[in-house]
This record gives sequence, structure tokens and C-alpha cells, in this order.
Amino acid sequence: MVTESGQIELTSAAIASDESPALNELRGPVSGATHLKHFVGSRGMLIAIFAASVVVTLGFWRVLPDGFRANEQSDYPAYYKPVAENILAGRGISRDNENPATAYPPGYSLLLAAIFELSSWTGVSEEFGLSVFGAVGMALTCVFIFLLARGLFGPVAALLSSLAWMTYPFALWLTKQPNSEIPFMVLFFGGLTLFWYAMARQKTTHWFLSCGVIFGLGMLVRPIIIGIAIVLSIVIWYGRKELRPRARAFLIAMLLLGNIAAVAPWEAFVYQRTGKVIPLSTNGIKGIRDGLTYGIDTKGYREVTGVSPDVSLVMRDIMGQIDQITDVRKLAIVMGHEFRSYPAAVTKLLLLKIARSWYATDSRRSELPILLIQLVYLGLLSWGAWRCWKLGGIHRTFVAGTLLVVFYFWGMTVLVLSILRYMIPAMGLLFVLIGARHPRSKFGVTLLGDFKDAG
Repeated sequence: MVTESGQIELTSAAIASDESPALNELRGPVSGATHLKHFVGSRGMLIAIFAASVVVTLGFWRVLPDGFRANEQSDYPAYYKPVAENILAGRGISRDNENPATAYPPGYSLLLAAIFELSSWTGVSEEFGLSVFGAVGMALTCVFIFLLARGLFGPVAALLSSLAWMTYPFALWLTKQPNSEIPFMVLFFGGLTLFWYAMARQKTTHWFLSCGVIFGLGMLVRPIIIGIAIVLSIVIWYGRKELRPRARAFLIAMLLLGNIAAVAPWEAFVYQRTGKVIPLSTNGIKGIRDGLTYGIDTKGYREVTGVSPDVSLVMRDIMGQIDQITDVRKLAIVMGHEFRSYPAAVTKLLLLKIARSWYATDSRRSELPILLIQLVYLGLLSWGAWRCWKLGGIHRTFVAGTLLVVFYFWGMTVLVLSILRYMIPAMGLLFVLIGARHPRSKFGVTLLGDFKDAG
């Protein structure tokens, strides 16, 4: 079990599971509940969760109405796919006359190139290859959520978390079309699983270096976690107080070093070609501008549901200067002028973006039913967070760290186009807390045993 101080103890049930079969036979028959508990905590359970997730995803595709099957992801046909095709054609990471293509990091395009090549080699269509990739990616996120929750609350509680996540409709929605979020979440949840294992087991050095590398690879798929190492550094500093300040600083340095090592080749490549240092990609300012004008810029696919007249006026003012907003400094000048002219309207726009992060869609369709569904999930997750906080020790550290990550994603989403899709990874991390109602001491499985059983 995990003690109040965060130390790991072996329970009698975990010790008993390592004893010889002969000794277990002398104890008499084992109950069905015991068999079930042991299976839920075994490697076989990971395979079962993976398979169940694939089945659920396939079922979701099957029942999805035809009107919702269309690919609404504009970035895929306009950017990611052309870049992937150019990679396969030997033209490098490029698009049209842009070489290198830097609007987005190269990670997802490289993955697509690999999928297209594998699909061609096996004789299946690209669409089929992408569907397999989406289903497998979703299944892997379920496995990582199970492992993370099992390390904190035990196997049965972890099973609840993974089942809730694999049936979460807005995560399943991402699998119906090519999306960079799926491979990103595999890396993100994989890195967090390793990170919290290292925190709970009081691991050092190479564990945090490995976490940094994994998060760095995630940054090359989606740059939204460009600052995640800073957030997790705060968790290390306050969560590993048994270490001296110099030792904690060293762990943080290892995390940051892993981050830098993963992204350095891309940054060096871009600098060698362009002479510029970029923050992973060059599309950031465009996303910020889109988030400030979403109410009047329909882009040919957004529903016009309207915003209040004063907010609309601010959006039109910004739209009129959109070509002048080419960097953060010029954005600050424009927004400063708008706030001085219309302080109430700019404040309302900010509050709208804060709220819309949890339910909004790019097309602005179906936002009311999404909001109602989200309120149910957020209520359940908030209750789980409170239960977990009351357990103390490493559980309380996990809640604090999770909330830091969630607020980080929330802030990054408010900064750009405020839609639920960008918050889905943070929602997945919150799903781990569903198991907080089941303290892991009830199940007699140690954190070490959990991860050893998982391979």
C-alpha cells in the first residue's frame, strides 16, 4: 500500500501472491472473487483492456450516424497529408513552396508517412491503415490510464477508470477521422504513467530523463505541451521533499534535458534551413487570432450561433487588423487598445473563452448537448478528486499535480481557439481519479507489483 508519507509497502496479500503453488494448495480452494482480483491485477488484464477498447471503438464507428461520419479535420487534408506524401516522395518535410514546412511540428506527418508506406506494403488502403492506427492508439491510451490508476488505487479501481475512458464519447469522436490527438495522447499518457511511477517509487535520474524524452516526442506531435516540463518540475520540487534541494534540482534538470534532447534535432534542422529559432512551429499566432474572431469568421463550415453585440464589435475590430497581427507583441498592442476602448466586452470575450474550453466545437455544432454531458462527467471527476485528496500522501500529490496539468491545458486552450478537443488529454488524466473511491489498500497489490505484472 501507499503510506501517508508516500512510501511503498508490501501488503500481506501481495506477499502471499508470490508464495509457492504448493503452499497455496494447502490453504484450500481460492474463491472466485480472489481469482477475479488476481486476473484484474495481471498482465492478461492489459490485453483484455486493449481488446475491449478496440471493440468499443469499432462499435462507436458502427453506430455513428451518417451525418457525423464526415471528416471535419481541415488540418489533415490541407497540411499533414501533403507533408507526409512529400516525405515519401523524397522532398523532405515540405508543403507546396514551403521547405521546411513549419506550421506544425513534424511528428504527426512522419507518423502518417510511416502508415502510408506500411499500408502500401501490405496492400491495404490508406483509410484502413489510418483506422487501424486510430483504434490501436485509443486502446493504448486506455492501457496507460489503467496502469496509472492501478499504481495509485489498485486494479479494480483502475478497471473502472479505463472502462470510463474507453467509452467517453468525446475521446471516441477523435478516432473517427485522422487526428494528431490520438498519437499525442499515447505519448502523453505514457510519459505521465512513467512519471508518476518514478514519483511514487522515489526513482531518480534516468527515469526522469526518459520522461523528458517521451514528453519531448509528444511536443513534436502537438506543441500544446511545450511548457509541460515546467509544470512537472513544480510537482517534482514539492512532491519529492525527502530529497535535498540540490537533488530535486538535478531531477528537474534531467527532465528538462530529456525534453531538449527530443526536440533539438527538429530545431537544429529548421535553424539550418531558415536561420530562425521557432517554438516548435510557426502556427501559434494564427491559432490565437482564430480564438479571438471565432464568432464572426465562419470559415465556410462554422454555424453562426451569435455572440453578444459588444463582443461581436470587438471581434470585428480584431478581424479588421488581422493581417497586422503577426507576432505576440503586435497582438498585445491590438488587445491593449481594445481593452481600453471596450473593457467590459473584452472581459466577456475572455470569460466566454474560459467556459467554452470545456464544451465548444470548432464547427459550433451540438454545443448544448455536449455541455450537459460534460457537466455530468466533470461532476463525477470532481468528486473523485476530492476523495483522492482526502487519502493524503502520494494520492494528494497526484491530485495537486493533475490539477496543475489540467490548468496548464486550460490556459493553453483559452490562449488559442477554445474548444473541447484541446482539453481531451487533460480530461483523460482526470479519469484516473474515478478510482479514488476505492483506496488501493483494499486490494492488496503494491505499486511495484502492478508495474512488474504489466511487463
